[in-house]
Amino acid sequence: MIHEIAPHVLDNQFKIQDPKLDDYCIVYNGSKSLLKKDESGYAIPTVGEVLAADVKAAGKSTEEKLADFEGHYLLNIDGRAFFLQHVAEDFCAPAGYEFTGNRAFRGMNPVERMGGATAAHIAHWEALNKFCGRCGNITIRGDKERSIICPKCGNIVYPRISPVVIVAVHNGDKLLMAHNIDNPNPRLFLISGFVEVGESLEQAAHREVLEEAGVKIKNLKYFGSQPWAFSDSLIAGFTAELDGDDTIHRQEAELSEAKWVKREDIPPYETDVSISCCLIENFRHI
Repeated sequence: MIHEIAPHVLDNQFKIQDPKLDDYCIVYNGSKSLLKKDESGYAIPTVGEVLAADVKAAGKSTEEKLADFEGHYLLNIDGRAFFLQHVAEDFCAPAGYEFTGNRAFRGMNPVERMGGATAAHIAHWEALNKFCGRCGNITIRGDKERSIICPKCGNIVYPRISPVVIVAVHNGDKLLMAHNIDNPNPRLFLISGFVEVGESLEQAAHREVLEEAGVKIKNLKYFGSQPWAFSDSLIAGFTAELDGDDTIHRQEAELSEAKWVKREDIPPYETDVSISCCLIENFRHI
């Protein structure tokens, strides 16, 4: 899964440190990240590359460029840091670069995929909290923990991590598989959804399966979890068994398809990114 990057080590503890030229840099315009693009795909630029592409820094020494760098530290993997620099929505991407959504990180190597997606998760949270939700004042970043603080009223906002459940529902040798209408990937996956206020994870799992597929479940068992920066989420995965009638009543507003698929008809799924694929593979090999 995306967070399983061993032997690499993620250190996402809050700290303040100065950038180096070979550190990674996420340039964020409020909705997308600035990435290098060539015929082989996307890559995260370094601080040095971002500074070199800045026409305003032309003629300055390396020391002067680093001193003027407006980014701030987010995290590191194997000691190599990821920095974040916010820019205006109308900031023009330099030649060889492109602003793109978080899905681009999924095609990168494990370090850039995990580090970049996590950095973009933080960037999105910061971009949404430039102003205080209580009094409307301009906010500042906390200097002792990862937080956003209103210097006027003292309101503190912490990173947004929305809980999600995903369920592999077994019906003998068949698995309940579905396709969400918002997913550009045409393959079938599993029933999932956000946890509502006041719900337990278990209650959310039962509700989501009933809402989206119209069937009931029993023997719900915890499988595992994973961070999912692409929707600012933490996903809890479960397995379950069909309870009663197996007639599917698809929620058309959410799903374009939902059906029972026999174990032998399920193709292999790559397990290096999502817990959904891990749950599917787990069923295939029972």
